[in-house]
Amino acid sequence: MSVQPQESGIDGYWRAIQVLQAKVIQSQRDLLERVAQAMAETIQGGRRIFVFGTGHSHMLAEEAHFRAGGLAPVTPILLSGLMLHESALLSGRLERTAGIVEPLLDRYGPQAGDMLFVFSNSGVNHAPVEMALVAKARGLTVAAVCSLAYARVAPLSAAGKRLFEVADFVIDNCGEPGDSLIPLAEAPWRVGPSSTVVGALLWNCLVTDTAFRLQAAGAAAPVYASLNLPGAAEHNAALLERWRPLNPHI
Repeated sequence: MSVQPQESGIDGYWRAIQVLQAKVIQSQRDLLERVAQAMAETIQGGRRIFVFGTGHSHMLAEEAHFRAGGLAPVTPILLSGLMLHESALLSGRLERTAGIVEPLLDRYGPQAGDMLFVFSNSGVNHAPVEMALVAKARGLTVAAVCSLAYARVAPLSAAGKRLFEVADFVIDNCGEPGDSLIPLAEAPWRVGPSSTVVGALLWNCLVTDTAFRLQAAGAAAPVYASLNLPGAAEHNAALLERWRPLNPHI
């Protein structure tokens, strides 16, 4: 995507991200509805939905976790070394390292019938791909969110597969290889990454549709309320009684 003549960086990114958001939702509506239905069935079965990402994608796992308007049965899979706040360079190495995700997953005690979302923009780094492989071997339903255009040109890790080749559901964030959307004049690099913005959009579309489907099936939607609203503390306490023992991050 490019900035139009006389267009500021603010307007250029705003225009580009709106175009991309519309494309992502409109081109995959049927798929998103199937994923939301799988999420609703997982929750109705008393199962959990896990969310995992490395690097900047870990923010999507936190977006899903214990927030107003979010689903209580969602558990993030978090490891400080795979985030960026302690050492971004170490995180980059660890997400390309084999053998770290199985003991990480063990911490959460997943069961067959649970669901796992893996956010990985490039869709090729070892840890996200290995997480999907291990989870599938344990009977979890795996949904991947990645850029298919990026994954098709990025070099494979030692895992030997791309994330979209492993997952049961593959949601394309429709991002550019390298993530950023807007070219810079007289430079080979781009600015304005899209994966976090679009990832949050996709996740919250799915959360909302899942809640609607649960209600349509006659079930309560286990959604946290903001503690700044009247009655929210009591509402959330009932959810915590059910789900806190299954989420080590609460």
